[in-house]
Amino acid sequence: MPLPCSDQGGVGYSYDGETQTFYPNPSDGGGSEHHDGVVWSVRYVVLCGFNNPERPVDEVCVDATCESDGFFGFYAQVFRRQSAADEWEPWPGRERVCWAYDGGEPIPLEDVEAEIISVLEEHYEAISRPEIDLAPPANAVVNLPVLAATEDAGSVQFAIENPLPGTVEASPEYDWNWSDGTSGTGPGRGYDGTDPISHPDHYPVRAVYSRSGEAHVDLTATWSITLTVDGIPPITDIEPLIYDARETFTVHSARTVLVD
Repeated sequence: MPLPCSDQGGVGYSYDGETQTFYPNPSDGGGSEHHDGVVWSVRYVVLCGFNNPERPVDEVCVDATCESDGFFGFYAQVFRRQSAADEWEPWPGRERVCWAYDGGEPIPLEDVEAEIISVLEEHYEAISRPEIDLAPPANAVVNLPVLAATEDAGSVQFAIENPLPGTVEASPEYDWNWSDGTSGTGPGRGYDGTDPISHPDHYPVRAVYSRSGEAHVDLTATWSITLTVDGIPPITDIEPLIYDARETFTVHSARTVLVD
């Protein structure tokens, strides 16, 4: 099946989800050639399904890819005519040629993923290095709630230029696991003065320990990535980016102390 392609300026791309590869589209399928003293108008038609010289030149398919003289291209059939009034006719002997052009090499999705990760880790520290805010910060008390939260960066968008131009949207999910078996989701809410005992729902990420000892809470931040390239439906094949964090603390037993 033909792949969708860009009608924007510059190099357009097609994307094959099976091979997870971007293929640059041809930008011109016509021109003229001299042969035996005759000037022919020519048109290269990529060999994808039914071969029609009137089919759009930038309609390409992965099965037609080829390489010639170091350039990436597509297998094509050459049609010719002497004037615009003539019908296109197949050029004898040129039913299957490797139509190579300097449109660039195919780009594996993994190369694009590497660029996305590089941008995230260089410019979005809250994403690649999630931090946990505990309340109380180090010492918990038996039978009293411990609260956890992390900075919620929300969905972020940014542009990439290499290895191809596109727009990236990253959206987070947060999963919490306490050492007592309690779990939670979402970024949580840091202590803001609201009593966690009388308003337990105000703090969605919390745990209450019934015994003293060393404890911890683990955070897994999973970022789903959507890539948009002009002319191609949004691509969600990119593996989610997962970052982890852990905070340890001590749970103390409450004791009654007599004072004057």
